[in-house]
Amino acid sequence: MDQTALYREYNKSIYHTCLRILRSPRDAEECMQDAFVKLFTEGKMYFINKKACYSWLRKVAVRGAIDRLRSLDFQMALNAEPIETRELRNTPSDDGFAMSFFPEEEGDDAKKVRVIREQLDSLPSGYRTILSLYLFEGYDFDEIAQITDLQPSTVRSQYSRGRRKLQEEIQGLWTS
Repeated sequence: MDQTALYREYNKSIYHTCLRILRSPRDAEECMQDAFVKLFTEGKMYFINKKACYSWLRKVAVRGAIDRLRSLDFQMALNAEPIETRELRNTPSDDGFAMSFFPEEEGDDAKKVRVIREQLDSLPSGYRTILSLYLFEGYDFDEIAQITDLQPSTVRSQYSRGRRKLQEEIQGLWTS
């Protein structure tokens, strides 16, 4: 399989994986590009099997996104200034690739989706990353522990705390 075909097949999936972790379309696109560069320069052995290739590519992208997130969190702590993040819905890139994370919905369901997305985005990066990897990417706790260099028990605790915090925030908004 040639590089162009691999890129076309996996770029959107890898981009959205990075976007869920980083919340910045610019950073997510850069992280996705870095993963593909690594694949094309170092991952030749994975071209034989598409499933193994995608799995390797996704792990490289997730690790890159987490490293970038840690770096951004560190920079923010040093500068004590918020890092610029753009709204996902209003960030078309030059090629139109960075499209809306969620489609436009109507009515009550749209409000619920928006509230959940906003509350998830407002969680600390550690909770948000673990929730995203578990709920959206389908990694189990042991895989998340390996990716994040945390103990599996720490991952389970952060998942539980993050989920509880998210539920409390959402319930607080809907009952008020």
